[in-house]
Amino acid sequence: MRIQRQHSGRERGRKVERLIAEECKKRKVSLTELRSGSRRGEIPAVRAEVSRKLVEDYGITLAEIARQLGVSTSAISKRLARSYSS
Repeated sequence: MRIQRQHSGRERGRKVERLIAEECKKRKVSLTELRSGSRRGEIPAVRAEVSRKLVEDYGITLAEIARQLGVSTSAISKRLARSYSS
C-alpha cells in the first residue's frame, strides 16, 4: 500500500468531509446514521469503503477516520484487515 499524496490539515479535513458525503449519497445512507456507530444494513460496508479510500488515497490515520465515522480505531483497523484479506 502506498500513499499517493499528502495534504495540509485544513485541505485534508475538507477532502475527508467531501468523500464521506459523496459515499453516503451514492449508497443512500444518511451522514447522521453513518456517524451514529450503527451496524445496521449497508452502513458497515460504507464505512469500510470510506476507510479504505481515506487510508490509500489520502494517508489519513485510523484514529482520524474513526473520529469522523463515529466508531473506534480498533473497528476501523479490523474492518480494513478483513477487506484486504478477502
